[in-house]
Amino acid sequence: MKLSKVELKNYKSIKHINLDVTELTAIVGKNNYGKSAILDSIQCFYGEKSIGIDNYHMGKDDDIEIILTFNEITESDIERFFNYTSMRNKTQLKIKGLAGDHTKIEKELKKLEQAREKKFKETIEKLQLSYPDQHDFTIHFSSPKNGNSVYKINHTHVIVKGDLFKFIPPIKVISAIRTPDKETTAGTKSNMKELISLLQDGSDSEDFIVLPQIEKKLSYEEIKSLISEKEEVKCEFLSEDITKNFQQAINTESLSVKVKIDNTFKFDFKYKTVLIDKELPEREIDILSCGTGLQSMMILSILQTYIKINSHSDFILLIEEPEVYLHPSLQRKMINTLTEISENNQVLLTTHSPIIVSKINKESVHCVSKDIGVSQLVNATADILIDELGIQTSDILNKNAVIFVEGKDDYIFFKGLINKIAIVKGFSENFSEKEIDIIQTDGFDKMSFYANAKILHKDSVKTPFWVITDSDGENVEDRTKLLMESGLSNGLNIDEKQFKILKEYAIESYFLHPSLLHSVFPDLNEEDLLELCEVYFIKYTEEIHKLKNNQTSKSNFRKNYKPKIMFSNLGKPEHAIEHIIKTSFTNQDNFKTTRLKLIEMWEQKEEPISYVLEKCSIEFLKETRMKEVILVLEEIVDCIAIECGYLQVSK
Repeated sequence: MKLSKVELKNYKSIKHINLDVTELTAIVGKNNYGKSAILDSIQCFYGEKSIGIDNYHMGKDDDIEIILTFNEITESDIERFFNYTSMRNKTQLKIKGLAGDHTKIEKELKKLEQAREKKFKETIEKLQLSYPDQHDFTIHFSSPKNGNSVYKINHTHVIVKGDLFKFIPPIKVISAIRTPDKETTAGTKSNMKELISLLQDGSDSEDFIVLPQIEKKLSYEEIKSLISEKEEVKCEFLSEDITKNFQQAINTESLSVKVKIDNTFKFDFKYKTVLIDKELPEREIDILSCGTGLQSMMILSILQTYIKINSHSDFILLIEEPEVYLHPSLQRKMINTLTEISENNQVLLTTHSPIIVSKINKESVHCVSKDIGVSQLVNATADILIDELGIQTSDILNKNAVIFVEGKDDYIFFKGLINKIAIVKGFSENFSEKEIDIIQTDGFDKMSFYANAKILHKDSVKTPFWVITDSDGENVEDRTKLLMESGLSNGLNIDEKQFKILKEYAIESYFLHPSLLHSVFPDLNEEDLLELCEVYFIKYTEEIHKLKNNQTSKSNFRKNYKPKIMFSNLGKPEHAIEHIIKTSFTNQDNFKTTRLKLIEMWEQKEEPISYVLEKCSIEFLKETRMKEVILVLEEIVDCIAIECGYLQVSK
């Protein structure tokens, strides 16, 4: 289930706002314009904050209304309502004690299935869902100045608060005010404690405690001791991983992190995060008593650890100003981390940082303005980003030309090829470093691309620029048209000739050539590589055709068929990638063995793309799939060479 829309009426400075929500949503605007009010209202909806008399818009008597719309309802959302996970775990415990008695095991599984079906039907009726036909689920929360607040499904059916929050995804909140005094008085709701609890919750549903084989009943203290032992093991694991991330953030190994549990609990644990100085190992420093900078770096470290252990839990993260007290390099790490989290859990954030906003899709950036004390949403255009967040011409114009590319691998690939082409043509050895700003955009729907391109369209700027991108599974003409239309909607009239759309889905396709791979990795058999490439491209071509004809989704293609899957396991568990290879390509051992050998050799190189380019001449690369890319880059290099005086224009 995903939050798709937030509608607010009569809350603080907001008279009426409709906000579309995606996986990663950013709200920008000046201080005191109403950014935080939007996140505050969601917390009021969830009961995490109370509504005071001064929260009513302009002091009027109109009810505060907070309306959340969710979509993509799944079976697991309905199962969450009646806690199917607990039902299943209890059945699994019973099965463990049946010592392989298949008749009884089947009976228990049948009982579980019947119980689930009964609860599933009851839940649908209680929530008045038309599952699976219904896609949207709207909850209307109204709070009158005098009277009780009420929740209604689809504006009509009253629902009890407790029932509602068993169904919709929970929220986790990281506030903007990260000061020691605020944190200390925040009790169990402090940023740090909330995040540590998030880490601990990640694997709770899969955890079991093996009880000792004894006749007597266990006392409360004995049960508590068993749980404590389990929690301490988890804390040790978390401490180790958070320490690694934290030391990278502060660029020193002098401090380590220790997550501790408070054994004075009765029904639940409380967690404490402390720092340990290598020179004073006996002394523990509570992170809540440390400076704001360290706390922000700790939050980043905890979020990075969460990504590693994430068990696909379902929550909405609200975070105010994630850039607070972070150096620009750490701001980049923070937004990259939040982007990864948003793949499974939605993230809503407020920010003043151009670094944060630049990494977010344009349609997911909302700008709040204020007119006569009333907050309102305005179109978040490139002009807004430039003016509000302070991007300047000098930020990008240090060279004689600009090339926009999508990501780090694209940057390495195109930079390396441009330099090789320039050397062959007799130009400067480091041609790209001297003459070109190659700018990574992380996608041409990100705000940074529109803002930078807008600067290049200023009348005073004459710097030539190009956009180089892969086809992303679309026809070249369609991809070009789409990018041009997106530019026009942001006030950018980009000439079609400035777009260089490559035919392949992604740059990894250009490396999947048997003679190329054999030449740089001679231990790989060329016939085996030929088989690997042939099997891959047969399926790849079939799926690309389906993609272009809307017979499959981009998400399905990315998951199973993108060329990077031949060079990496994509961070997926071994059993998951094994299933993809078997069902999407082939179950032949030779194919799987060759692929694993290629991945091993590829990952042994610190920069495998650079390694391949260094090993091969331009002439050889032109005989492989890379010919298309080289011809495109040769044209660009010649244009820049003319601009810089390396070449004379023939008359």
